Amino acid sequence: MSFVNKPVSFNLANAHQRELYEWVAAKSAGNFSGYVKALLFAAMSADNAKKDRK
Repeated sequence: MSFVNKPVSFNLANAHQRELYEWVAAKSAGNFSGYVKALLFAAMSADNAKKDRK
């Protein structure tokens, strides 16, 4: 298998980034990678649906 890592950094000194980090940490329940992939898939699906309507 071939895996690609794409780390995400959060600057906790920045209020916006801290809020994002705290939100995703609470939502991901120990599976940050899986949760982020689910969010990306939802965004991709919405983008594809928008393209299909054109």
